[in-house]
Amino acid sequence: MKFIHAADLHLDSPFLGLTGLPGSLATTVRESTFTAATKVFDRALSEHVDFVLLAGDLFDRAEQSVAAQAFLFTQFDRLNNAQIPVIVSFGNHDYLTDQAIIYPTNVTVLGEHVTTTTLQLASGETVAVSGFSYPQRWVPDDPLAAYPAHATTDWHIGMLHGAIATGSQDHYAPFTVAELLRKRYDYWALGHIHHRQSLNDQPPVLYAGNTQGRAVTETGAKGAYLVHSQAGHLVPEFFPTATVIWETAKLALDGTNLVALNEALVSWLAAHPAVQPTLTTITLTTSSPLSVAEQQRLATGDWLQLFQRTHQRQLKAAQRYIVRLSLDETTATVSAPNLDQSYWELGAKTVFTAANRQELFGKLAQEPALAAWFDRPETAASLEAAARRRLTQLMGGEGQDES
Repeated sequence: MKFIHAADLHLDSPFLGLTGLPGSLATTVRESTFTAATKVFDRALSEHVDFVLLAGDLFDRAEQSVAAQAFLFTQFDRLNNAQIPVIVSFGNHDYLTDQAIIYPTNVTVLGEHVTTTTLQLASGETVAVSGFSYPQRWVPDDPLAAYPAHATTDWHIGMLHGAIATGSQDHYAPFTVAELLRKRYDYWALGHIHHRQSLNDQPPVLYAGNTQGRAVTETGAKGAYLVHSQAGHLVPEFFPTATVIWETAKLALDGTNLVALNEALVSWLAAHPAVQPTLTTITLTTSSPLSVAEQQRLATGDWLQLFQRTHQRQLKAAQRYIVRLSLDETTATVSAPNLDQSYWELGAKTVFTAANRQELFGKLAQEPALAAWFDRPETAASLEAAARRRLTQLMGGEGQDES
């Protein structure tokens, strides 16, 4: 037996904030979710798989464009011509609505309640697939009670678009790994989390991740799993699909001005060529602080925009486009004029707290990609550094005006 497990295609993702990209790269980025999805279906055809599982968020939003709907219909029809069944669940981004399109007969769309579909393979094996689609954006209740025990089929697979329960603000079909394992299924095809990860080896409990990274919080290789049976077990094999990669990097700057930064970036690009188009964010550490004026040019993006336009040859040769350049000043201190430094630092300790960050972040935590970024240990430090940097700029500017 052989099948593909993919999730989170997010067709029609808008890639907001990516302005100023060169024309050809802008087109590549704009079409990247479609190109990545095509690679999934191409692999299904070339491998002659028995079926394809798509575990939620095929579209980026509930109101799908005509282009996205037509694209998916065409891909499903390709699989239909090859007699490859497709089982689809919709997630929190593309939850069930009145579908304006009727998919080919090889496609099974799971409804809002857990149901089980049984497939009879050419080999004679039988496979049961259990799962459901989101009826609305949030599914706050644990759905596992509705999943049946292992059927009398040769294989039983669970599909679930959700997140591990945390005990608070669980909006996305919360579950525990122990609950999944108690079902005795042979494989769990998970969706919703955009970083591929294994929650259990045997039986495999896997997030496939998304097929195309859409922001700097979604770095690294993206793709899907080709799963085949071997000695009574199901063995997953990851294959990449993304046409554009996101990457973060750090650059230590020995000089103390933007001329030195220009030279350092040119050298870094020559030493770090990418194997495919890569959208890169770079964090700078400096041996001594840049001037307030230079910090402002970096903060506004003016300097980076000029670098991009005057170094197109180097960027193209390295297959990189620098989308963000920021200073890392986590070790810097802010000197407050006319204020005792100890009182300043005491005030900082009462402002830069986990509770204040959580209150400020608010409902943004309900977006999976943002929540994953917010939970990273380095996020708190970077937020504090950005605030301190901005305060330094403001106070420096005021000092200049007074002089």
